[in-house]
Amino acid sequence: MLEDELNKEIRTWWYKLPDSLRANLPNFIHKLNKDAEILFVGLNPSGDVKKTTVIGEITDEDILLDVEAVYTHIFGNGPKREGQYKRYFKALSDIAYNLGKEFDHCDLFHMSYRTSSVIAKEICEGNKLKYKHLNHLRVFKRIFDYISPKIVITTSVITANILKDLLDLKLDEESGLYIYKNKTYFYLNGSMSYGRLTEYDKERMILQIKKIL
Repeated sequence: MLEDELNKEIRTWWYKLPDSLRANLPNFIHKLNKDAEILFVGLNPSGDVKKTTVIGEITDEDILLDVEAVYTHIFGNGPKREGQYKRYFKALSDIAYNLGKEFDHCDLFHMSYRTSSVIAKEICEGNKLKYKHLNHLRVFKRIFDYISPKIVITTSVITANILKDLLDLKLDEESGLYIYKNKTYFYLNGSMSYGRLTEYDKERMILQIKKIL
């Protein structure tokens, strides 16, 4: 399965991180929604910074338990499939439900750390991604190719900057969105969680996206 292959890559990459970013287990790739027309992309999973020793080994069982937890955080188990981690994922699921489209979510990087500025310092030099982290974006690219969404919506300015550069996205003046190889649209956006996305912003976003979906 693709998810299993990607999770092996994440585990290999995670071992190469500095000790300061390996006190928490990384998040792994849940079962992907092949029917998703919308793919939300964040920078990294949020997690409390534990004051513990560095985790030296990740077992297959650790990965399995994390995959189940991540799926529940995003989609939940109820009929509305509203994720348990509502402070983040409710803003995303509300947009998808309003548009009447299937969705999925992934992060570019998988270290679990609450402060994005710490992650940005590790992965970026200025506005450019450090060379040693370029390979990890293969995980995102394989998810992107597998799902083949009609639109990608970023939930982080850093994510937007990385994807614009990585995929050489071009601004489509007719739609006002960025586009990848005249095929997939990108709504390059900053944070939408924790109440940062107002109802007015959401209305404008949904109207704009409806035009291309």
